[in-house]
Amino acid sequence: DQFNIPVFDQKLTFGPTVLSSKESIQSYCLRNGDSITVEYTSEADVKEISDTIGYLQDTYAFLESLSPHLALTPISDSLDTLLRTEIDTTKLDAFPSLYHTSNPKRRTVNCLLFVEKGGLRALQQLHSLLLVQPWKKTTLQTQLLEHILNRILWDLVSSGADTSSEAAAVSKELTLDNIVSSFLRVAVVPNTAVTPPPNRNMERYQVQHQVMIVTELVLNALGTLTCALEYDLKPEQISIVTSSQFLEQVIGFLLCPSFLPIAQPMAMTVLVLLTYYKTAHNQLCKPSFINGLIRSWGKAETMENITKIECTHFKYLVSVVIAQLCTSRQNLISHPQFIQLASLLSEFLSHADYREIRKWEDENGYSWKKFRPYLQVAYFPYHAKRSVQARGSDPLYGNLQMMCIETGIFSLQLLMSVEKERKMMAEQGLLDYILCLPSVLPKNSSAQQRAKDLVAMLGKEMHLQPPS
Repeated sequence: DQFNIPVFDQKLTFGPTVLSSKESIQSYCLRNGDSITVEYTSEADVKEISDTIGYLQDTYAFLESLSPHLALTPISDSLDTLLRTEIDTTKLDAFPSLYHTSNPKRRTVNCLLFVEKGGLRALQQLHSLLLVQPWKKTTLQTQLLEHILNRILWDLVSSGADTSSEAAAVSKELTLDNIVSSFLRVAVVPNTAVTPPPNRNMERYQVQHQVMIVTELVLNALGTLTCALEYDLKPEQISIVTSSQFLEQVIGFLLCPSFLPIAQPMAMTVLVLLTYYKTAHNQLCKPSFINGLIRSWGKAETMENITKIECTHFKYLVSVVIAQLCTSRQNLISHPQFIQLASLLSEFLSHADYREIRKWEDENGYSWKKFRPYLQVAYFPYHAKRSVQARGSDPLYGNLQMMCIETGIFSLQLLMSVEKERKMMAEQGLLDYILCLPSVLPKNSSAQQRAKDLVAMLGKEMHLQPPS
């Protein structure tokens, strides 16, 4: 602690022996005069991170001392002035640069150092304090602070998704409650511009600024969730992001004109990631949610300032959600929606090119780390033979299932077209299942042909063996 060398960044050696970080020095039989060499294994922005943590702790103490006064409505002019003077959010401006450095190792160490020194706990503690006060009673300065905290959290969680060590450190400390609460701060109503609740503490120009803060606040919360859902979440965490209120807000967000076209795919990505968790399917399969998906499809086609490829990509994400839910063994999609959903998937598959979508994703920073859900969709016929399918004899449902299977294979084509993700899938021992995929699909079907194309695409570079 005296030299600010975090445990994960130390290399301790005793002569030629590297000491284990899991053992305490007291466990070694050292003699008087023995020496242990301690060295840095990388560089970190120690001062900047320490200053940031100190600011978070000081701001928390300051606001906590004012809690009784902040509960009053309206807040006095003198208190508003005090808040603007004492809460200097510019002190947090340098924080994002710590996680956008071109040096991946430095970024990793910065992330781990921030978490180990209690920075994530301090940030979430301050965030919790801000959330105690209803949005309509807050001042512009505290709203701005909450927005910045969400932005920092997004930077931190996105950094933590890069390596297993970061993911373990961040996921251990991360709580989703605050993120979801910020996302729900102001209701987002379908087809209605965002209008924050009246706030007597603000002038007209401040209300306009507040609208910007609200939209950014919601975007940052969603961005954080897109990264957090890549972690292996616990059931209680999943229940938070599958509440009726949360899903209604997501649908409202998809249909709200206040957000840029690039923001809608972010919300749909959250839903794609939620479908990875089977425990979420009960909520996601409710008719009101499925109707919202169908409406968002039509909204994308009429949205202004959206390019053709952006619209296609959005439809791809909707198609993935439909495919995941309709091949769920729980069979929760209601019958009247079969024809609509099959029609959407048929339209998408007949016009989309996975190479164009993948190119757009690469240009816009998309990265996928989980592949089993797509394989499970593609292998649905195999699983269906081993489970009771209540609607298996329904031709409409059968048609929808085949469309879903093709969508799953389309997703695998998209994912496997990038070398990095092919290697990740190989490391997870999943590539072999691609080789066997055509054999479990109906003969001479379009799905089987697409699966054969997938095998051919991978077979050029991979030495595949059937699963044992």
